[in-house]
Amino acid sequence: MRKWIGLLVVVGLLTGCTDSSTQRTIQQFTTSMENELHFVYFYDDAPPEEKVQSQLKGMKVFLARKNIQAKITYQEIYGERNFEERLGVEDKQILVFDYKGIRFNAKNIHVLEGMILQIP
Repeated sequence: MRKWIGLLVVVGLLTGCTDSSTQRTIQQFTTSMENELHFVYFYDDAPPEEKVQSQLKGMKVFLARKNIQAKITYQEIYGERNFEERLGVEDKQILVFDYKGIRFNAKNIHVLEGMILQIP
């Protein structure tokens, strides 16, 4: 009986540590204000091509017209931290963070544009 209880405690601790690591990673990208977004483009080998960067900047300008501040970051997946392991991201995936956490998740820039156009 004690072995089972000990095993459950260890599993609970390991699960809690994993969730904490993911939460800390998300907090790294969250914004401090309600009307602010942070676009994070994750990549394997090289930052996105000029066309994608231009599209992201266009979304930033669109949001500014709606009084929503936006920040864009290009983040290597396998840099200091393994974002694939912590956030489950893939090459060319874009996460958009707000003050609560992850707001949008897109693997296609055109899908993300559609999501951004829906913001009131």
